[in-house]
Amino acid sequence: MAIAVISTGGTIASTEDAGGDASPQLSGDDLVESVPGLEDNIKLVTKDFSNVPSAHFTVEQMYDLSRLVNEYDKKESVNGVVITQGTDILEESAYFVDCCYSGETPVVFTGAMRNPSLASPDGPANLLTAVKAADSEQAQGRGVLVAFNDRVHAARYVTKMNSMNPDTFRSPEFGPLAIRDEDSVRWHMQTDRLPAADPELDRLSNDVIAVTITADIHPAQIPNADTCSAVVIATTGAGHIPPKIIDPLEQLASENIPIVATTRCPEGRLATDTYEFIGSEQTLQRIGCYYSTQNLQKARIETIVALSSGQLDQMLVKP
Repeated sequence: MAIAVISTGGTIASTEDAGGDASPQLSGDDLVESVPGLEDNIKLVTKDFSNVPSAHFTVEQMYDLSRLVNEYDKKESVNGVVITQGTDILEESAYFVDCCYSGETPVVFTGAMRNPSLASPDGPANLLTAVKAADSEQAQGRGVLVAFNDRVHAARYVTKMNSMNPDTFRSPEFGPLAIRDEDSVRWHMQTDRLPAADPELDRLSNDVIAVTITADIHPAQIPNADTCSAVVIATTGAGHIPPKIIDPLEQLASENIPIVATTRCPEGRLATDTYEFIGSEQTLQRIGCYYSTQNLQKARIETIVALSSGQLDQMLVKP
Protein backbone atom coordinates (compact mmCIF):
# COMPACT_ATOMS: atom_id res chain seq x y z
CA MET A 1 0.00 0.00 0.00
CA ALA A 2 1.20 3.50 -0.79
CA ILE A 3 0.33 7.17 -0.42
CA ALA A 4 0.03 8.93 -3.77
CA VAL A 5 1.50 12.45 -3.76
CA ILE A 6 0.09 14.62 -6.55
CA SER A 7 1.99 17.86 -7.15
CA THR A 8 0.30 20.81 -8.89
CA GLY A 9 2.79 23.64 -8.28
CA GLY A 10 2.55 26.66 -6.00
CA THR A 11 4.90 28.04 -3.38
CA ILE A 12 5.70 24.61 -1.96
CA ALA A 13 7.21 23.70 -5.37
CA SER A 14 8.93 27.04 -5.97
CA THR A 15 12.59 27.98 -6.16
CA GLU A 16 14.35 31.23 -6.94
CA ASP A 17 14.97 31.79 -10.63
CA ALA A 18 17.77 33.86 -12.13
CA GLY A 19 15.92 37.09 -11.34
CA GLY A 20 15.56 36.22 -7.66
CA ASP A 21 11.81 35.65 -7.85
CA ALA A 22 10.18 32.40 -6.78
CA SER A 23 8.43 30.29 -9.41
CA PRO A 24 7.17 26.66 -9.40
CA GLN A 25 9.89 24.27 -10.54
CA LEU A 26 10.09 21.33 -8.11
CA SER A 27 8.61 17.94 -8.96
CA GLY A 28 6.74 15.60 -6.66
CA ASP A 29 9.92 13.57 -6.17
CA ASP A 30 11.77 16.76 -5.19
CA LEU A 31 9.12 17.57 -2.59
CA VAL A 32 9.20 14.10 -1.07
CA GLU A 33 13.00 14.14 -0.89
CA SER A 34 12.89 17.46 0.99
CA VAL A 35 11.25 15.87 4.05
CA PRO A 36 13.74 13.96 6.25
CA GLY A 37 12.60 10.42 7.04
CA LEU A 38 9.28 10.77 5.24
CA GLU A 39 9.64 7.47 3.39
CA ASP A 40 11.12 5.50 6.29
CA ASN A 41 7.85 3.74 7.16
CA ILE A 42 5.44 4.89 4.42
CA LYS A 43 5.68 4.00 0.74
CA LEU A 44 5.07 6.99 -1.52
CA VAL A 45 4.37 7.28 -5.25
CA THR A 46 4.39 10.65 -6.98
CA LYS A 47 2.38 12.17 -9.82
CA ASP A 48 3.25 15.51 -11.45
CA PHE A 49 -0.17 16.90 -12.38
CA SER A 50 0.97 20.47 -13.14
CA ASN A 51 3.55 23.00 -12.04
CA VAL A 52 1.87 26.40 -12.03
CA PRO A 53 1.20 29.23 -9.57
CA SER A 54 -2.12 28.49 -7.90
CA ALA A 55 -3.64 31.72 -9.23
CA HIS A 56 -3.30 30.16 -12.71
CA PHE A 57 -5.25 27.03 -11.75
CA THR A 58 -8.54 26.71 -13.67
CA VAL A 59 -11.86 25.05 -12.91
CA GLU A 60 -11.13 22.62 -15.76
CA GLN A 61 -7.95 21.59 -13.93
CA MET A 62 -9.96 21.19 -10.73
CA TYR A 63 -12.30 18.91 -12.65
CA ASP A 64 -9.38 16.85 -13.99
CA LEU A 65 -7.89 16.69 -10.51
CA SER A 66 -11.17 15.41 -9.07
CA ARG A 67 -11.24 12.69 -11.73
CA LEU A 68 -7.67 11.68 -10.90
CA VAL A 69 -8.51 11.48 -7.19
CA ASN A 70 -11.47 9.22 -7.94
CA GLU A 71 -9.20 6.99 -10.03
CA TYR A 72 -6.74 6.65 -7.14
CA ASP A 73 -9.62 5.79 -4.80
CA LYS A 74 -10.30 2.71 -6.95
CA LYS A 75 -6.71 1.46 -6.76
CA GLU A 76 -6.19 -1.21 -4.11
CA SER A 77 -2.50 -0.31 -4.01
CA VAL A 78 -3.25 3.26 -2.79
CA ASN A 79 -4.45 3.89 0.75
CA GLY A 80 -4.21 7.69 0.73
CA VAL A 81 -3.81 10.69 -1.56
CA VAL A 82 -1.91 13.92 -0.84
CA ILE A 83 -2.18 16.92 -3.15
CA THR A 84 0.34 19.77 -2.97
CA GLN A 85 -0.85 23.12 -4.25
CA GLY A 86 -0.37 26.85 -3.98
CA THR A 87 -2.29 28.41 -1.13
CA ASP A 88 -4.01 31.24 -3.01
CA ILE A 89 -6.85 29.06 -4.28
CA LEU A 90 -6.17 25.87 -2.34
CA GLU A 91 -9.43 26.09 -0.37
CA GLU A 92 -11.41 26.40 -3.61
CA SER A 93 -9.63 23.52 -5.32
CA ALA A 94 -9.96 21.30 -2.26
CA TYR A 95 -13.65 22.13 -1.99
CA PHE A 96 -14.23 21.42 -5.70
CA VAL A 97 -12.73 17.95 -5.24
CA ASP A 98 -14.72 17.47 -2.02
CA CYS A 99 -17.96 18.25 -3.86
CA CYS A 100 -17.17 15.53 -6.40
CA TYR A 101 -15.70 12.83 -4.16
CA SER A 102 -17.56 10.01 -2.42
CA GLY A 103 -14.67 7.62 -1.82
CA GLU A 104 -13.30 6.32 1.47
CA THR A 105 -9.61 6.80 0.65
CA PRO A 106 -8.22 9.80 2.59
CA VAL A 107 -7.49 12.84 0.40
CA VAL A 108 -5.40 15.64 1.93
CA PHE A 109 -4.40 18.96 0.36
CA THR A 110 -1.37 20.88 1.61
CA GLY A 111 1.04 23.58 0.51
CA ALA A 112 3.41 26.21 1.86
CA MET A 113 3.59 29.91 2.60
CA ARG A 114 7.40 30.06 2.48
CA ASN A 115 9.27 28.61 -0.47
CA PRO A 116 12.39 26.48 0.09
CA SER A 117 14.76 29.41 -0.57
CA LEU A 118 13.46 31.34 2.48
CA ALA A 119 14.27 30.97 6.16
CA SER A 120 12.09 28.35 7.90
CA PRO A 121 10.19 27.02 4.87
CA ASP A 122 6.98 25.37 6.04
CA GLY A 123 6.45 23.03 3.09
CA PRO A 124 8.29 19.97 4.48
CA ALA A 125 6.42 20.04 7.81
CA ASN A 126 3.09 20.54 6.06
CA LEU A 127 3.78 17.69 3.66
CA LEU A 128 4.72 15.47 6.60
CA THR A 129 1.43 16.29 8.36
CA ALA A 130 -0.53 15.62 5.17
CA VAL A 131 1.12 12.24 4.58
CA LYS A 132 0.64 11.21 8.21
CA ALA A 133 -3.02 12.23 8.02
CA ALA A 134 -3.57 10.40 4.72
CA ASP A 135 -1.99 7.28 6.20
CA SER A 136 -4.29 7.35 9.23
CA GLU A 137 -7.14 4.84 9.31
CA GLN A 138 -9.23 7.45 11.13
CA ALA A 139 -9.02 9.73 8.07
CA GLN A 140 -11.00 7.28 5.95
CA GLY A 141 -14.44 8.40 4.90
CA ARG A 142 -14.00 11.99 6.08
CA GLY A 143 -14.04 13.59 2.66
CA VAL A 144 -11.32 15.95 1.47
CA LEU A 145 -9.01 17.42 4.11
CA VAL A 146 -6.47 20.24 4.31
CA ALA A 147 -3.28 19.89 6.39
CA PHE A 148 -1.37 22.98 7.45
CA ASN A 149 0.75 24.02 10.44
CA ASP A 150 0.29 20.67 12.25
CA ARG A 151 -3.51 20.87 11.94
CA VAL A 152 -5.94 18.92 9.76
CA HIS A 153 -9.11 20.66 8.60
CA ALA A 154 -12.23 19.71 6.64
CA ALA A 155 -12.18 21.24 3.16
CA ARG A 156 -15.77 22.38 3.77
CA TYR A 157 -14.80 24.65 6.64
CA VAL A 158 -11.22 25.76 6.10
CA THR A 159 -10.19 29.12 4.64
CA LYS A 160 -7.01 31.11 4.12
CA MET A 161 -6.97 33.80 6.82
CA ASN A 162 -3.62 35.54 6.34
CA SER A 163 -1.87 36.60 3.13
CA MET A 164 1.66 35.77 4.33
CA ASN A 165 1.73 34.15 7.78
CA PRO A 166 2.40 30.36 7.78
CA ASP A 167 -0.44 29.90 10.29
CA THR A 168 -2.95 30.91 7.65
CA PHE A 169 -5.42 28.05 7.20
CA ARG A 170 -8.14 28.02 9.83
CA SER A 171 -11.68 26.73 10.26
CA PRO A 172 -13.09 29.88 11.88
CA GLU A 173 -16.26 28.56 13.47
CA PHE A 174 -15.66 24.85 13.99
CA GLY A 175 -11.89 24.41 14.32
CA PRO A 176 -9.62 21.63 13.01
CA LEU A 177 -10.53 17.94 12.94
CA ALA A 178 -7.11 16.77 14.08
CA ILE A 179 -3.63 17.84 15.10
CA ARG A 180 -0.23 16.25 14.57
CA ASP A 181 1.68 15.64 17.80
CA GLU A 182 5.21 14.34 17.16
CA ASP A 183 4.66 11.25 15.00
CA SER A 184 0.93 10.86 15.58
CA VAL A 185 -2.23 12.46 14.21
CA ARG A 186 -4.86 12.89 16.93
CA TRP A 187 -8.47 13.11 15.71
CA HIS A 188 -11.05 14.82 17.88
CA MET A 189 -13.90 15.92 15.57
CA GLN A 190 -16.09 14.43 12.86
CA THR A 191 -18.16 16.01 10.07
CA ASP A 192 -21.03 14.76 7.97
CA ARG A 193 -20.37 13.93 4.31
CA LEU A 194 -22.38 15.59 1.58
CA PRO A 195 -23.65 13.64 -1.46
CA ALA A 196 -21.07 13.77 -4.26
CA ALA A 197 -21.88 15.60 -7.49
CA ASP A 198 -20.92 14.36 -10.94
CA PRO A 199 -20.15 17.41 -13.10
CA GLU A 200 -19.99 17.15 -16.87
CA LEU A 201 -16.93 18.67 -18.51
CA ASP A 202 -18.86 20.13 -21.45
CA ARG A 203 -21.16 21.96 -18.99
CA LEU A 204 -18.32 23.26 -16.83
CA SER A 205 -17.87 27.04 -16.96
CA ASN A 206 -16.15 29.78 -15.01
CA ASP A 207 -18.79 32.39 -15.88
CA VAL A 208 -20.30 32.32 -12.38
CA ILE A 209 -19.82 35.87 -11.10
CA ALA A 210 -18.94 36.52 -7.45
CA VAL A 211 -19.82 39.87 -5.88
CA THR A 212 -19.10 41.09 -2.36
CA ILE A 213 -21.87 43.40 -1.20
CA THR A 214 -20.45 46.54 0.40
CA ALA A 215 -21.96 49.72 1.82
CA ASP A 216 -23.95 51.61 -0.82
CA ILE A 217 -22.63 49.33 -3.58
CA HIS A 218 -23.25 50.72 -7.08
CA PRO A 219 -25.86 48.76 -9.09
CA ALA A 220 -23.41 48.56 -12.00
CA GLN A 221 -21.45 45.96 -10.03
CA ILE A 222 -24.29 43.49 -10.51
CA PRO A 223 -23.70 41.81 -13.91
CA ASN A 224 -26.14 41.56 -16.78
CA ALA A 225 -27.80 38.26 -17.58
CA ASP A 226 -25.96 37.91 -20.90
CA THR A 227 -22.55 37.89 -19.18
CA CYS A 228 -23.02 35.03 -16.69
CA SER A 229 -24.67 31.70 -15.96
CA ALA A 230 -25.15 32.50 -12.25
CA VAL A 231 -24.31 35.17 -9.67
CA VAL A 232 -23.06 34.58 -6.13
CA ILE A 233 -23.38 37.43 -3.64
CA ALA A 234 -21.73 37.75 -0.24
CA THR A 235 -24.32 39.81 1.60
CA THR A 236 -23.77 42.00 4.62
CA GLY A 237 -24.61 40.47 7.97
CA ALA A 238 -27.27 37.77 7.99
CA GLY A 239 -28.44 38.37 4.43
CA HIS A 240 -28.90 42.09 3.84
CA ILE A 241 -28.39 44.19 0.71
CA PRO A 242 -28.74 47.90 -0.17
CA PRO A 243 -32.08 48.71 -1.86
CA LYS A 244 -30.29 50.05 -4.96
CA ILE A 245 -29.28 46.57 -6.13
CA ILE A 246 -32.68 44.93 -5.70
CA ASP A 247 -33.82 45.89 -9.21
CA PRO A 248 -30.79 44.43 -11.04
CA LEU A 249 -31.04 41.24 -8.96
CA GLU A 250 -34.73 40.95 -9.79
CA GLN A 251 -33.87 41.43 -13.45
CA LEU A 252 -31.42 38.52 -13.27
CA ALA A 253 -34.02 36.34 -11.60
CA SER A 254 -36.59 37.24 -14.25
CA GLU A 255 -34.17 35.97 -16.90
CA ASN A 256 -33.67 32.67 -15.03
CA ILE A 257 -30.14 33.45 -13.84
CA PRO A 258 -29.62 31.64 -10.51
CA ILE A 259 -28.62 33.92 -7.63
CA VAL A 260 -26.78 32.32 -4.71
CA ALA A 261 -26.48 34.24 -1.46
CA THR A 262 -24.09 33.79 1.43
CA THR A 263 -22.72 36.08 4.14
CA ARG A 264 -19.49 38.02 3.88
CA CYS A 265 -18.89 37.34 7.60
CA PRO A 266 -16.26 34.69 8.36
CA GLU A 267 -18.65 32.93 10.75
CA GLY A 268 -22.39 32.36 10.80
CA ARG A 269 -25.10 31.76 8.23
CA LEU A 270 -27.91 33.67 6.58
CA ALA A 271 -31.06 34.39 8.54
CA THR A 272 -34.41 33.13 7.28
CA ASP A 273 -36.96 34.96 9.43
CA THR A 274 -35.40 37.64 11.63
CA TYR A 275 -35.66 40.90 9.66
CA GLU A 276 -38.27 42.13 7.18
CA PHE A 277 -37.07 45.57 6.00
CA ILE A 278 -36.50 46.18 2.28
CA GLY A 279 -33.19 44.54 1.46
CA SER A 280 -33.37 42.02 4.30
CA GLU A 281 -33.30 38.24 4.02
CA GLN A 282 -37.01 38.46 3.21
CA THR A 283 -36.04 40.30 0.02
CA LEU A 284 -33.54 37.59 -0.92
CA GLN A 285 -36.24 34.98 -0.53
CA ARG A 286 -38.76 36.98 -2.53
CA ILE A 287 -36.24 37.30 -5.37
CA GLY A 288 -35.74 33.53 -5.24
CA CYS A 289 -32.13 33.37 -4.07
CA TYR A 290 -30.49 30.09 -3.18
CA TYR A 291 -28.68 29.98 0.16
CA SER A 292 -25.12 28.70 0.65
CA THR A 293 -23.34 28.06 3.94
CA GLN A 294 -19.91 28.56 2.34
CA ASN A 295 -17.84 31.71 2.03
CA LEU A 296 -18.03 33.63 -1.24
CA GLN A 297 -15.16 31.89 -3.03
CA LYS A 298 -16.35 28.41 -2.11
CA ALA A 299 -20.00 29.26 -2.75
CA ARG A 300 -18.91 30.13 -6.30
CA ILE A 301 -17.19 26.73 -6.64
CA GLU A 302 -20.27 25.04 -5.21
CA THR A 303 -22.44 26.81 -7.79
CA ILE A 304 -20.10 25.91 -10.67
CA VAL A 305 -20.20 22.24 -9.66
CA ALA A 306 -23.97 22.32 -9.13
CA LEU A 307 -24.65 23.86 -12.54
CA SER A 308 -22.30 21.52 -14.40
CA SER A 309 -23.86 18.48 -12.74
CA GLY A 310 -27.47 19.64 -13.04
CA GLN A 311 -27.85 19.51 -9.24
CA LEU A 312 -28.48 23.12 -8.27
CA ASP A 313 -31.63 22.25 -6.32
CA GLN A 314 -29.89 19.35 -4.59
CA MET A 315 -26.67 21.14 -3.56
CA LEU A 316 -28.19 24.50 -2.61
CA VAL A 317 -31.39 25.37 -0.77
CA LYS A 318 -34.16 27.92 -1.05
CA PRO A 319 -35.45 28.74 2.45
